[in-house]
Amino acid sequence: MALHLTGCLTLLGMLAQVAGAQAGNLPDVNSIVDRMLAVLQENKTHLRTFTVKRQYQLLDKQSQPKAEIVASITYHPPGQNQYRIERSSGGLGEKVLHDILVKETETAKDSQHRELSRDNYDFQFVREEALDGVRCYVLAMNPRRDEKDLVRGQVWVDAQSYKVRRVEGKPVKSPSWWLRDTSILMTFADVNGMWLRTATYAVTTLRFKGRYIMVSRDIEYHAPKSPRAAKSEASLTGTATVAAKKTAQR
Repeated sequence: MALHLTGCLTLLGMLAQVAGAQAGNLPDVNSIVDRMLAVLQENKTHLRTFTVKRQYQLLDKQSQPKAEIVASITYHPPGQNQYRIERSSGGLGEKVLHDILVKETETAKDSQHRELSRDNYDFQFVREEALDGVRCYVLAMNPRRDEKDLVRGQVWVDAQSYKVRRVEGKPVKSPSWWLRDTSILMTFADVNGMWLRTATYAVTTLRFKGRYIMVSRDIEYHAPKSPRAAKSEASLTGTATVAAKKTAQR
């Protein structure tokens, strides 16, 4: 028995050393966050006026559309956004989608209180994983305040460019009176040299109606090309559509 006990203690000691070595090899979360925030600030300098045609859909549990809005939205950084509804349908569901559209396009007030920053979030390293073939750092996002514009969840940061590729989580407070228990997933991609959110997928409980899925897809862009983006003629619509399809399949 003594020999077996000694062997177990030795094994536990070896495992502890291995675990300690692995922990020591973890990426430094502060360095990741510093570089991510620097890239976010740099991206702001590339923002230009652009127009996007965005489709909002409300789907039931069987993924059947119950409401839809297609809107043309013009963003004038850093504010003064405008939208024009091209078509809409769906009764109460249409009202819900309209509230979301208004919220997304309203002029940002105190935008620094909702952005990814150390003032708004505490970050912890979770893991590394590939996202669409791209190696990413996955960080936990813990809001520092209980506000509806903050999300408790995770952010996927490109391990090479340090651009945010995906955010997934739950709003600290509901963004609309109509919605409860909402989970949200947002994907980001390059649009003519600007790094933008291109698709949103949310599962929520709609008051008086039950569980629903909300999907928004950017289906068309109009923006002047930056000198760097002008070198590439990749289809913007294709990029956004593929990202939305992958998101909707989850």
